[in-house]
Amino acid sequence: MANKKAILNQLADYFADNGMMTPSEYKMADDAPMRYMLAKRPFGSWTRMQGMIKSNFPTQWAKAMGVEATPVVEKTPKVAATKKAAPAAPKKAKK
Repeated sequence: MANKKAILNQLADYFADNGMMTPSEYKMADDAPMRYMLAKRPFGSWTRMQGMIKSNFPTQWAKAMGVEATPVVEKTPKVAATKKAAPAAPKKAKK
């Protein structure tokens, strides 16, 4: 997982500077941080790699897509309501 995270971080930084690219655009780029196959292999597909950048590095994703980053809001934990235990159903007698 550490290798995947490092690759994802390099690609996120690269795309933040140069904008998100299609696979053919990335292959043609002279300043790409790694070869296309090394960038794609740990994730299985180019689209999955882009999705992981979006979820793990939202600020770089926003820069790459040219949109304003949405702030991450912490969810407040829900307080579980106390439930009254329902009485057990009577057991049937065996005949």
